[in-house]
Amino acid sequence: MRLAGESHSKGRLEVYHSGSWGTVCDNGFTDAAARVVCYSLGYGRTGRFVGNVYGAGSGQIWLENVHCSGWETDITRCRHSGWGRQNCEHSDDVSISCLADSAAAVALVGGGNPRFGRLEVFYANHWGTVCDDGFTDAAARVLCYSLGFGYVGNKDINHYGAGGGLIWLNNVKCTGTERHIGECSKDWRVHNCTHQQDVAVTCTGNTSVANDGTSVTPVRLAVGTGSTGRLEILHDGIWGTVCEDHFTAAAARLVCKMLGLESGSKIDNSDYRIDHGTIWLDDVRCNGTETDITECSHRGWGIHDCQHHEDVAISCNGTKAEVRLNGGRSSREGRLEVFFDGTWRSICRDGFNDAAAKVVCYMLGIGYIGRPITNTYGYDYGPYWVNSVQCTGTESNLAKCSNNGWSVGYCGRHEEQAITAVTCLTNNAVELFGGTSPREGRLEIYHNGSWGTVCDDGFTNAAARVVCYSLGFGYAGWETSVVMYGTGKGDIWMDDINCKGTEKHIDECSHRGWGVYDCTHSEDAAVYCTKDPPVVTMITLQTTTVQSTESSQIRTYVIIAGVALAVILLISCGIYIGRTCCRKQERREQNTLPMHETPSNMNRPQPTAPAFQPTGHAVPTTGHPVQSAAPAFQPNGHAVPTTGHAVPNYPPPAYSPHP
Repeated sequence: MRLAGESHSKGRLEVYHSGSWGTVCDNGFTDAAARVVCYSLGYGRTGRFVGNVYGAGSGQIWLENVHCSGWETDITRCRHSGWGRQNCEHSDDVSISCLADSAAAVALVGGGNPRFGRLEVFYANHWGTVCDDGFTDAAARVLCYSLGFGYVGNKDINHYGAGGGLIWLNNVKCTGTERHIGECSKDWRVHNCTHQQDVAVTCTGNTSVANDGTSVTPVRLAVGTGSTGRLEILHDGIWGTVCEDHFTAAAARLVCKMLGLESGSKIDNSDYRIDHGTIWLDDVRCNGTETDITECSHRGWGIHDCQHHEDVAISCNGTKAEVRLNGGRSSREGRLEVFFDGTWRSICRDGFNDAAAKVVCYMLGIGYIGRPITNTYGYDYGPYWVNSVQCTGTESNLAKCSNNGWSVGYCGRHEEQAITAVTCLTNNAVELFGGTSPREGRLEIYHNGSWGTVCDDGFTNAAARVVCYSLGFGYAGWETSVVMYGTGKGDIWMDDINCKGTEKHIDECSHRGWGVYDCTHSEDAAVYCTKDPPVVTMITLQTTTVQSTESSQIRTYVIIAGVALAVILLISCGIYIGRTCCRKQERREQNTLPMHETPSNMNRPQPTAPAFQPTGHAVPTTGHPVQSAAPAFQPNGHAVPTTGHAVPNYPPPAYSPHP
């Protein structure tokens, strides 16, 4: 089996049988059958039937009426009509996605700064990394643009540690003008990489941005744990080291403060050395009052007389963690995972208070709004962080909360329920699902604890702009087709939406009422959050467009034929009516002619024939002229000579326009 489409993980289902590829008819095909297909392709028991969005195939249609329980190992083990026995057309070909329906997100982790770190992608309910094969500075600029930093940045050496779990993308190739990496060519989950090849990105140009968001020079501690390692500084878009000459404890404390950590000290660099790259600073002297290392005196950028074995290494007191939520449909809900000491791990629920959940959401940039929830988002096999985390709810980082040390172990007998899960969703939050970027997808709204779609009745570009504004992309957005993102399931929360385009959230627009609608999921609204209209680049939409175009052409031909037939009928009726009217008019004119007037057809040569008498006998001609007045005109166009005999007054014969 294979999926023919934009990637190996979603497309039109094709089956190889008797030496040729053929498609599968959608009659009877369900999500259970899709899960069987995805399982046999190596994606696990995930997957969904997405209609016919990847277009019509060609050639043989191999299967129809496929009925699966969802637990078969191969689709051929499901009930079906038999090989080649079907009554379908290729417009009924099955399309499948082996990726869970979710929102999309990207992040740079491990650097303590949203502008640089290891690239991670949230897709199909899970975070994963990106392989560095084919990934260039152009791809880095696209990634940085999608994060809101503009077309700046470059591919970086990964000093942020290897990721874990899935490797989502490989062979990412961008021109550098795309709006997000979803528009670049790429391979989904097809790779021969390890996490040692996870790509890292730095999103800076000439403007420096600090680790806490203020305008200071970016610094990092490379190779180590984030709080310990070789000191590197970013200048002109390039990371470089600092020579240890004259580097004092005051300078070390300053660097740790710039990283958001507590006081630190210079340490031996033997575990963190490199033998190549730029050395940016030498003879750095700080007095302890500076807020940025560039305020300390030094020789100048790139001026030094040292080698890399003299690079500075620092250890900072205190810790700084990073967090993510995994397993949910949105990156704002899911199983809590904490990145500490170079590793992502789940954290045990015992001792994790409600205020700690608020700190997690604050760290994700959402605000102090979270709460812990029951974990229904799966679990890995550990070990886990087992430390008790007690926060007041005002801390900026989870590592600053009271805890009993970051140790690893297991949470208890029922691991899934014993693991912490957090939601940062508020009632009526919106998200875009099914796209390859946070800026596009099927619109859903989180209401009364569940996700539901929005009907496209009344939904305009003004409504799309409101949605994009509430997602943080400004008043820039377009309504678009849901076809390329797949239709939703479950609740339909809103219908007949009417927005002016200046509201801050879609729930401020008028609508029918929550859960009141008269539409189906085929009418789900979708949104694209960019200033420019969406550009069709996905095979999903292209194949569907072909079908749509063909259907439109057929409809057009039918309409044209119908109009032509109607015109012909009208013309025919007009001619018939016109002739009838002319005949009636001519009859009236002939019936009203004076006796001395001769109609035009009287001038034609008349055949010689016996005069007709009302008796039915012919009157032979004698050759003698008949003395009489002008011959009486009969309606048949013949003159009847008078014979001296009275002619009975018979009614005239029926009128004929020709003699």
